[in-house]
Amino acid sequence: MHNYRIRTAKFQLTISFFSSLLLFAMLQIFFFFVPSAHSLLISCLAFAFSFLIQFIMETNSLTKDYRLLRDHLDNIDLFIKTLSSGRLSARMKVENGGAISQVEQSLNELADKIDTQVKSLQRLVDENVQMNVKVKNEAVTEERQRLARDLHDAVSQQLFALSMLASAAEKTIHSNPELAAENIADVSDIARKAQGEMRALLLHLRPVRLNNESLDKGLERLIHELDGKTMIHFEASIDPVSGLSKGVENHLFRLSQEALSNALRHSEATKVVLSLHEKDQLVVLTIFDNGQGFDPKQEKVASYGLKTMKERAEEIGGHFLLTTHEGEGTSIHIRVPIHREARNSDGEN
Repeated sequence: MHNYRIRTAKFQLTISFFSSLLLFAMLQIFFFFVPSAHSLLISCLAFAFSFLIQFIMETNSLTKDYRLLRDHLDNIDLFIKTLSSGRLSARMKVENGGAISQVEQSLNELADKIDTQVKSLQRLVDENVQMNVKVKNEAVTEERQRLARDLHDAVSQQLFALSMLASAAEKTIHSNPELAAENIADVSDIARKAQGEMRALLLHLRPVRLNNESLDKGLERLIHELDGKTMIHFEASIDPVSGLSKGVENHLFRLSQEALSNALRHSEATKVVLSLHEKDQLVVLTIFDNGQGFDPKQEKVASYGLKTMKERAEEIGGHFLLTTHEGEGTSIHIRVPIHREARNSDGEN
C-alpha cells in the first residue's frame, strides 16, 4: 500500500505539472497577440496557482480513495479470517460499483459454495450412519462369536485352572501346607490375570456411538464414568446443542473419546476440563489437560491419532486446532457449523 501511494502521488504530480504548463503556454500565446508588460508574471502566477490547486485537490481525492480502498481490504481480510474460523454463514455487504465490489461478490459466492460443500459433507456423514445401522446386526453377530472364542480361550481356561488349584489346595492344606500355600498363591495370580482379561473385554465392548442419547448426555455419562475410575480430576461444562445431525453428534462424541483417551494415556495430567457449547451458529468442543504437553513440531509426537482426529473433524466441515507446549498442558479446540435450516427442510420433506 505504501508503494501504491508513492506511485499515485508521482502520477498526480506529473498530471498537475503538465496541465499547469499547458495553461502557461496558452497564456503566453495569448499575450503574444495581446502584449502586456506583466505577461510573464501573470503566466507564472497562473502556472503556480493552477499547479497548487490541482495538487491539493488531487491529493485530497487520493487520500479519500486510499482510505476507502484500505477499508475495503480490511473488510475482505476480516471476512476471510471469519470464514477460516468456521463461521461459514457470514457474508460481506457488497456496495454498488467498482472492482472491489466484484471481489466482494466473488468472495460471497465462494462462501456459498464452501457452505454448500459442508452441508453435503454432513449429509454424507448422515448417510454413512444409516449404512452402519444396516450392517449393525451382522457386526454384532460376528463380535459375539469373537468374544465367545476369547472367553473360551482365555477366561474359561483360567477359571478351570483356578478350580483345579483350589481343589488341590483344599486336599493338601492339612497334609502338605507348603504345597497348599503355593497353590493358593497361583490361584491369586491367575485370578488377577482373569480379572485383567475381563476388564479388557469390557473395555472393548464399550460403545463408540451415542445410540439414542444426545451428545450432551453421552458426554456427561462418559465424564462421570471416567471420574470414578481414574485418579484424574474431571471438570465438565456441557450445554445442550440443538440442530446437530446424528452423524455430527457421533463424530463429536468419538473425537471426545479419542481426546480423553490421549489425555489418560500420555499427558500425566491431574486435571482434565471438557466443555461443549454453542457460539455464533457453531458447536464448540474443547478438551484441556494440565499435563506435560509436547512439542507438536516433533514428528514422533504428532501421532497418527491426532491426524485421524483432524481428518474426522474435517469430515463434518469442522475446524481442528491443537495447542500444546512442553510443561504447559494440551488443549484441543473443535468448531463445527450448525445447519439448522438444512435439518428443518429435510424434516419437512
